[in-house]
Amino acid sequence: MSDMSYSDSDGDSSWSAVGLSDPKNGQYRDRRALLDTVNQLHSCGLNKRLDLPQIAVVGSQSVGKSSLIEAMSGITLPRSSGTCTRCPIECRLSKVDAPWKCEVFVRFEDARGEIRFGEPISDHTLVEDRIRRAQIAVLNPSSDPLSFLESTSLENNELSFSDNIVSVRISGAEVDDLSFVDLPGIIAAVRAGGNESDVDQVKNLVRKVIARDSCLILLVVSCDTDLENQGARSLAKQVDPNGRRTIPVLTKPDRIERGTHAGWMKLLENREERFRHPWHCVKQPNQMQLESGISHREARKSENDFFANTEPWSTLDVEIRSRLGTSALTEALGTILFDLICKTLPGIIHEVEKRLRETKDALSKLPQKIEGNPVSIVMQLLEDFKKDVSSLIDGNADAGANGLIQSFRCAKDRFRQEIFDQAPNFKPYGRSKTATRVVHDHVDASIENAEDTEPLEPTRRKDQGRVFYLEDVRKMANEAMTRELPQNFPYAIKIFYIKQSTSEWKTPMENLFKSAETMFEDKVRGLVHHHFSRFSAGSFNTEMMRLVRAHLRACSERTHQRIHEMLKLEQEEPFTVNEHYLSDYKVKYKARYERMCNPEPISSSIPASHPTPPATVVASDWASRSSATSRMHLTQAITSLTAAGLPTLTEDELVKRVRASPVSTPEGLVEIMAEVRAYYQVAFKRFVDYISMIIDYELLKQFSRTLHVAIATGIKIGEDGFKERCISLLVDDPTIVRKRDGLMQDLEVFSTAYINLQSVVTTSTMDYEDEEMEGMSS
Repeated sequence: MSDMSYSDSDGDSSWSAVGLSDPKNGQYRDRRALLDTVNQLHSCGLNKRLDLPQIAVVGSQSVGKSSLIEAMSGITLPRSSGTCTRCPIECRLSKVDAPWKCEVFVRFEDARGEIRFGEPISDHTLVEDRIRRAQIAVLNPSSDPLSFLESTSLENNELSFSDNIVSVRISGAEVDDLSFVDLPGIIAAVRAGGNESDVDQVKNLVRKVIARDSCLILLVVSCDTDLENQGARSLAKQVDPNGRRTIPVLTKPDRIERGTHAGWMKLLENREERFRHPWHCVKQPNQMQLESGISHREARKSENDFFANTEPWSTLDVEIRSRLGTSALTEALGTILFDLICKTLPGIIHEVEKRLRETKDALSKLPQKIEGNPVSIVMQLLEDFKKDVSSLIDGNADAGANGLIQSFRCAKDRFRQEIFDQAPNFKPYGRSKTATRVVHDHVDASIENAEDTEPLEPTRRKDQGRVFYLEDVRKMANEAMTRELPQNFPYAIKIFYIKQSTSEWKTPMENLFKSAETMFEDKVRGLVHHHFSRFSAGSFNTEMMRLVRAHLRACSERTHQRIHEMLKLEQEEPFTVNEHYLSDYKVKYKARYERMCNPEPISSSIPASHPTPPATVVASDWASRSSATSRMHLTQAITSLTAAGLPTLTEDELVKRVRASPVSTPEGLVEIMAEVRAYYQVAFKRFVDYISMIIDYELLKQFSRTLHVAIATGIKIGEDGFKERCISLLVDDPTIVRKRDGLMQDLEVFSTAYINLQSVVTTSTMDYEDEEMEGMSS
């Protein structure tokens, strides 16, 4: 394709205002504002996240696409061997009451975003070189793009083609209002030494842009090549099979061979290759005109003269002739683009509103940017942390089962049960009687449970092997006797059983301590992370984590020492001043053991779902609840007693006397069992209370009470250089900074776009019904 350069030798580069920029159009102001808003969304790269309306110029290589772009924009595009456009070139034309100006930007898909590429240009002749250098900058993404503004080495690019964009923005009093993007021309093959993958890369680049529903496809078709051989046509049909978004335009009509116009006329007459938007046709200056320095005005006059005076163009219907020429095409493009924007505006507003809401939500989840006096900020952060620690230790009902105090309560319950399960398991009868006592023991346990809210014996012992039978206690007592009188057993027997029963308290105690320590450390570390993790780059998080660990370790050591002191007190020797408490339990256990000593209790045949009532009550109530079998046995017993010469008794009198008769028990041994078991009950309750209280007081509450001292010492509050230290602590995590800055940029973009979109008045001039056009090509 030959070079093209329009001169302004006639001193007037203006041409008639068309499209969106026609001041006579009553919708001009609304159109201008709407187009500016959509352009702004493109500038911010939102076209990657939103389906924004745009016109994409598509054509095969050497179809005159660049010449058409130059005719519409009034600038000269760079030319190179093989292909002209190696990346998308966005053209934004804006009519303003100001001198002509051109600005060039490069827009990257990565975090760099859009970058101004040099100062504004006021000289038309400098635009081509600036665009060429900008295109080289996007083809070398690893280099500083601004370095190519003055670079003399512009060869050996990293990439053959790029998805990154060169944005050219032209404004002036004589400039049309229109925006479009020129895409690289479709190539069928590469030159010798070229990269074969370039063919597919260009197709994929073009396809990705034009596949979006809101992209209008300006399909450029050259009249000097068969329609079927132009690859851009087939690519457009792939993404727009119904032709609803395609605007077809013919170029180089002066190259049509004599006698072959009929086929091209069928396109303009909409008899073949029908699209929703009808075919246009343009003619650009030929090589001779370019070399003569033709101006823009002269080029448009020459084009109009060609269509007005050359057959068959001059003989076409008026409607078809209205679609001939660059001005007619530009005007049609402006209207179609505006109407597409109007059609898609509600969806764009909805999507922008959604993104704006999502951006605000994402920002609300990030820490706010630190602003203000660094000392005050540090002190406030520390105060907030201490409050949360205090709240954690006080307990929070909303925390549920995962709360610290709730979890500690469960751990205390397990600890209490483990200590209770280690109670000495006395059996006041011989091993040979074990089988006959199981049911009786169960009955007694239920009776005792009804008498006292605290079970007298564990219901799920873990150590069934630690059982002390009557002969075990008798043997121990006899072997331990020294100078005692008969039936007086040494006090050391009781000491022995008490110490043996408390000897394994350490393990449950340690388990409770470790459980509380681990739970507390996890919760406190979570609070440190919550309050200070954002300052990882400034070591605030690390410093607080170190400080908290040291303080927790000191409290843990003190707590561990105190609970072991408590354990030593319990294991040193039996002691209590709660004599009435010990006496009450001794009476209960003695009564229980004495009942268990009775080898064949008559009451076993009598229902006993309640505590043993007085004998008179049992006697009167027995008759109504006893079974017929029990009555038969009692009758036989009374008969036997009478035959033996004893006074005749009634059934109730016999039951009453049996209940009231003393049980034959080894009094001294039962005394030992009852007192040891009673003391265990006293000591166990005292121990589980105090161990729990010590852990709560020394580990949890003491940590909170002395936290301010530990922080002041560790952070060195008030010391020289504290302000500088605060500044160094308050360095945000770079990841958070980058994310927050990106979201803040998005917030500004979406907020501005939303406000602008809401304020734009739109009126569509076209009917966008969904029905397909009859006879439209598929």
